[in-house]
Amino acid sequence: LPGYNLRPLEMSGAIGLEQLKKLPSLIKGRRKNGKYAQEKLINNTCFMIQKEIGHSSWFGFSLVLRRNLNLSRSNFINQLTKLGFECRPIVGGNFTKNEVMKYFNYSIHGDLKNAKYIDCNGLFVGNHHYPIEEAIDVLGTFS
Repeated sequence: LPGYNLRPLEMSGAIGLEQLKKLPSLIKGRRKNGKYAQEKLINNTCFMIQKEIGHSSWFGFSLVLRRNLNLSRSNFINQLTKLGFECRPIVGGNFTKNEVMKYFNYSIHGDLKNAKYIDCNGLFVGNHHYPIEEAIDVLGTFS
């Protein structure tokens, strides 16, 4: 910042404070894209999407392949990647598979069939704060 003699941590803090001022508009743009995605993808026959249940910041879009499709998650990811999408695992997935679980005393109720299904058939594509209707429309071509 011109005219300031800041140490590295102070500089990081100053930059962070300026970035926080942008947060409301960033979330507003992501929510707008989320609303558009809900409208365009809610009845998709290839995958299920998450539903808005409050005021999500819509960091991205979770896509879970529907049962009885002739499409594997890896093939779907390959197709999306070729179209320019970056794909990630769904953050939750089946957390009981995480290596950290060996450090906890826990019990599991039931067989976690939905967590297992999401872990094997779900993926996450990112959202942005700027309009991405064209990308959402491309997702809608998978059906």
